[in-house]
Amino acid sequence: MMRYTFAYEVLSDKSSSEFSQEATSKEEAAELIVARIADLEFTDESDIKLGKVIAISKKVGDNYIACEGCAS
Repeated sequence: MMRYTFAYEVLSDKSSSEFSQEATSKEEAAELIVARIADLEFTDESDIKLGKVIAISKKVGDNYIACEGCAS
């Protein structure tokens, strides 16, 4: 299991930030994260523009460490 951190933009107010999602693949993380970001930002999923993956971390015990060579 990896933690994928994505950049994103809220289209209605032109703000941007980043958020992460634990998943088995980048594609799975992308499918799950938009709904979570929309809840966090109190907006609709259609108002979220998901950007690129900016970090990938690997879980080791209770912590996540940067995964060298994992980012594409």
